[in-house]
Amino acid sequence: MAENRPGNREVAVASSVANDVLGVPSILDQGYLDELKATGIIFGGGGLEQRYRVEAARRGERVCYLNLDHPTVPHWLWVNEVMFTDFGVRVPFTDFQQRLLNRASVAPSQLHLNAWASIRSFELVTEFLQLPQEPEVFLCLFKFYSANTSGRTKKGYMSVQPTKHRKIFTLYEDSFHDFKGRYFKIFAVGNHRPFWLSLEGDGLFPPYWSDQAGFDIAPVKYEGLNADKRDTADILTFLFSNNNLSSKSLLNSPEESRKAIAKMAGNDTTLARLRRLVRPAPAKSLPTPSTVPAKSLPSSSAVLAKSTQAEPDGGSSTDVGYVGATKQYVELGGESSASSSIPKKRRSAVEGLSDPKRVRTSEGGSRDFCPLDRSFDAPGFIESHLLGPRAQEVLRDCDPVESVRWAEWAMVRAATIMKSVEPRLTIAAEAERLNAKLLGDVKALNLQRMVLEEEKADAVQAKLKVEEDLKVLKVELEKSDREKKVEIDRLKHREEGLLSEVERFRGLAAEEKVRADLAEASSADLHKQCEDLAEDAKAAVAATEGALKAQLAVLLPDFDTDQISFFKDIVDGKVVDPTD
Repeated sequence: MAENRPGNREVAVASSVANDVLGVPSILDQGYLDELKATGIIFGGGGLEQRYRVEAARRGERVCYLNLDHPTVPHWLWVNEVMFTDFGVRVPFTDFQQRLLNRASVAPSQLHLNAWASIRSFELVTEFLQLPQEPEVFLCLFKFYSANTSGRTKKGYMSVQPTKHRKIFTLYEDSFHDFKGRYFKIFAVGNHRPFWLSLEGDGLFPPYWSDQAGFDIAPVKYEGLNADKRDTADILTFLFSNNNLSSKSLLNSPEESRKAIAKMAGNDTTLARLRRLVRPAPAKSLPTPSTVPAKSLPSSSAVLAKSTQAEPDGGSSTDVGYVGATKQYVELGGESSASSSIPKKRRSAVEGLSDPKRVRTSEGGSRDFCPLDRSFDAPGFIESHLLGPRAQEVLRDCDPVESVRWAEWAMVRAATIMKSVEPRLTIAAEAERLNAKLLGDVKALNLQRMVLEEEKADAVQAKLKVEEDLKVLKVELEKSDREKKVEIDRLKHREEGLLSEVERFRGLAAEEKVRADLAEASSADLHKQCEDLAEDAKAAVAATEGALKAQLAVLLPDFDTDQISFFKDIVDGKVVDPTD
């Protein structure tokens, strides 16, 4: 799940997307994309660079994410860088690319790069040969499949492979590397309508990854193609089935490839001329309305001739009646001359159908009809009488003017029928458009419901996890309380021990104080005794000194006795006082 931002939520249907898609983040940063845009390789010119901006995928986003704030009106388009740098895809996509993406219900970024190479190769080859580019022809030559081995349960990148006996291109690369992380977004700037939206705001093709990509495509068979599309498929198969074109050479060197393809086609580069490569022209025969040159017939006759040539086998029933030409021409303002211009051998075919108000049925009867008769078999009428052999039989010898009037009447008849059903067709188209929009809304609501269910499941899981965490926290808290109580008891016991120690030390201090007092008293006594001793010593010294001086005075009457003292020393033969 991508990080949510206000007003800009993205989500991927993770249950339906392969892991090799969800596990690959984008490796393109905004600076590189701005430089790439400045080169002009993304947009097709004409000021489109100012109408669109490119943006790198945010952290956590994946290429399969859609924007739930704009599920039915796509807000951006996921694309891959290699589409532009290697294959020449440009914004806006071509009409063929948009119709093919819509037909296949696949997003541009959901296609494997080899699929894009085949699409671009088909575009270039049909452009070189001036062939019509139709998604049905491409889907007749190629079929979509999921390269992921998980099949329908997981959606990976969609690839294409040639149908049986109709391979015309080789793979661009046998194995692409490092392309899955080169995706980014394209936004429309301001109020500009992006090319992936119609004028009504509906998506022209899936811009986000589609769950229905490729799997629900009705198979396009060769037998189901119309004449022109069948011709295109035949021409491509005839030219390239035995000499497959190299997609890499075709996309890397388009001009050289153009010359080579033109040479293979014998320099025939129009559908009409290329048909002769597959279907040689028939032998010449007598002119008929289908083979007369267009310049010899009026324009409407040429159209009719083309119609009869397009479906030569169309219609074989002659029981359904035909409104008589003569009277109908008069009703349309024309002048009847059909009966005079048709030979006798052909005239009976028209005269038997001259009543404009009657039509024969397949049961042999007849009934009335009006231009708005809902039971009128218009397709059968046109097939049997305007395109079938009977029309050719009647018109072969007709005057060109009458042929024009007949064709004009047929077109007016068809216009009348179309006018009558136009309201119903309009209502049906509107209903179909509204139904498609409602289906898109329902799909978006289903996605939102699924996302909400996933968010609810995530919330339930988060709640269970929180409850488990609370239980664990409660157990840890109880354990902490027990440990705290034990620690408090231990501290109390320690405090009591310390108090006992304090009391003991107080007693010791008191005893020490008593001893100190006794020691102080004893010290005073000792000091006094020392003083007394010092006095006694001084007195003894003085007495001794007096006795010595008296003795010297007797022995040496001339000697100065004042030089003699008990505390003097003799140094170098002289009497000195150490205190000096």
